[in-house]
Amino acid sequence: MIEDDDSFVQQEGLDRPAEEPRRGHGLLPWLIVFITWLLWTLACVLLFHDRVAQAVEDSGVVPLIRSLEEEGPAPVPTRTASLVYPFADGSVATVTMDVARYGSSALHDSVEALIGAYPYEALAQGALKLVDESTRLIGLTCEGGMCYVDLSREVLDSPSLAGYSALDQIRDSLLLDESVEAVTFLIEGEVLQEE
Repeated sequence: MIEDDDSFVQQEGLDRPAEEPRRGHGLLPWLIVFITWLLWTLACVLLFHDRVAQAVEDSGVVPLIRSLEEEGPAPVPTRTASLVYPFADGSVATVTMDVARYGSSALHDSVEALIGAYPYEALAQGALKLVDESTRLIGLTCEGGMCYVDLSREVLDSPSLAGYSALDQIRDSLLLDESVEAVTFLIEGEVLQEE
C-alpha cells in the first residue's frame, strides 16, 4: 500500500524540506509598469505640448466650436404642405402650413406632420387632430398614381369624429397632391383590409 508523503516523512524521522517563501500576487511588476507608463506620458506631455497646442490653433477647430455654440442648433428646414383636418361641426377643411422636412418627398412630410405634434395653425382655425402621436410612419411609396403608406399598429388606436378616421385624414391629405390617385394602407407591412 502506498502511503502519503507526509506520513512517510514522519515514520522515517526525516527532516521536512524547507517550505519556499510565498510570493505576493505579483504587484511589484504591475506597479513598475504603471510608474513607467506615467513617466512616459508625463514626458510626452512636456515635450510635445507646444506642438499639439499650435496644431490645434492652426486647425481653427476652437473658433469653429465657439461659433457653433453661439449660433445654437441649426434650424430645421421646412416646406409648405396642405393638410386636411376635421372640425368639431363635422366639416373638413384644408389647412396650409409650413411643416418640417423629414423625408425626400412632400407626401412623406405631410404624413409626418399629421402624426407629429398638434400644429398651432390648425388649432387656431378650430381643427382637430385625429392621428395618434405614437404612430410611426414605416414607409411611403408612390408610383403610377398609387400611394402605399405603411404605418405602425398605433394608428388603429386613433380616435374618429363622426365616422371620419385618422386614415381618412391621411388619405384626403395625400389626395390633395395631383400625382396621387389612390391610397393603400399597410399596417406594419400587411395590407389593411378596410370596410
